[in-house]
Amino acid sequence: MLLLCLSFATGQSAIAAEPSGQNGSDFSALAIPINSEHLIELYQSVPDLKIIDSRHRQDYALGHIDPSHNLPLRKADCRALSGLAADTDQALVFYCNDGGDSSIEAIRIASACGYRRLFWLEGGFIEWKDKDYPFVIE
Repeated sequence: MLLLCLSFATGQSAIAAEPSGQNGSDFSALAIPINSEHLIELYQSVPDLKIIDSRHRQDYALGHIDPSHNLPLRKADCRALSGLAADTDQALVFYCNDGGDSSIEAIRIASACGYRRLFWLEGGFIEWKDKDYPFVIE
């Protein structure tokens, strides 16, 4: 899985696994699901990686992955995304609390805006926190 993620991050072709649950079969063509360990590897190996927290601002303030940018789903659009990543070839990781609907929908929006190097932190912030990885509280 890590090699798959890294090849995708570097712009080479890759096949993504479908997220578990009822999120739709078309999602597998949009983003590669990763876990917390893969996120750490990506962060260390992809200099232009952006991590986007798609939760509400209040949840973000209570704890978030550092360095992530808060872009709540209700504010996610092409203009807001271009403010975070002007280049549609830039690698973006999306997460929410538990890897659920808001991060998946944010990925769909990013894809519709032309972004192609998309990753989904499948377990979300809950997985990150449960594994005792560092996070920031505002």
